[in-house]
Amino acid sequence: MASHLLALLLSLIAVILLPRHGCTKIIGGHVVYPHSWPYMAAIQRKNVTDCGGALVEKQWVLTAAHCQLNKPEVRVVLGAHEASIAEKEQQIFKVMHYFPHPQFSWSSKENDIMLLKLNGIAKLNKYVQLLPLPHSCEDIKPGTTCKVAGWGITSSGKPSKYLQETTLEIVSRKSCGIKYGNHPKITSNMLCAAGAKKYLRDACRGDSGGPLICDGRYSGIVSFGKGCGERDTPGVYTRLTEKYIDWIKKIISLHRRP
Repeated sequence: MASHLLALLLSLIAVILLPRHGCTKIIGGHVVYPHSWPYMAAIQRKNVTDCGGALVEKQWVLTAAHCQLNKPEVRVVLGAHEASIAEKEQQIFKVMHYFPHPQFSWSSKENDIMLLKLNGIAKLNKYVQLLPLPHSCEDIKPGTTCKVAGWGITSSGKPSKYLQETTLEIVSRKSCGIKYGNHPKITSNMLCAAGAKKYLRDACRGDSGGPLICDGRYSGIVSFGKGCGERDTPGVYTRLTEKYIDWIKKIISLHRRP
């Protein structure tokens, strides 16, 4: 009997702490000015955006490790505003190689970061740009204003055709850990963010891998959350630490050739 109860409890935890893909949502957001996030990547299957990402080199997109789809129909769309239809500004690629962080853990959510090598070189223009990696890897202080963006269902529950963004504030790891009951543990490799002044704003499943921009710089990657837009429950992001920046540069350097 005890073993059955334990199995049930573990299954419930797995459902609640969902990686943020499969059901695209930005909670409490608004449609962005077209192409104002020119580094955004839409990672799609059958014209449906499963994850987001950021173009960090002409052939490389940074996203979350749990976005490793490994399907032949996966494509990466750059330069999109309405990602599900063909736009003249878009550049579309296949994924040549997936490079998830070797220490990524589904249970602890640690090291939820991955590089995608595209099967071609992006042409940089006003619609497609690189998102620079941060030069400084200082921690992001609670109360810092951040933005996150993604494609998908809005707060009304209706799908949005266009890229949406929302504004968040960084929440202390201590208070964030209390909200999650330390399951998983909120570590220094993570950032927590929520809508300011109790606003229901959040990233959600489908926004995974998208960039968290804090004070104008690339600071984190959408990772996981307890539901979406739950009051007083922050979303959790992989923090771009010095060790992750070094890993990114190493992978790109070792695999730069086609």
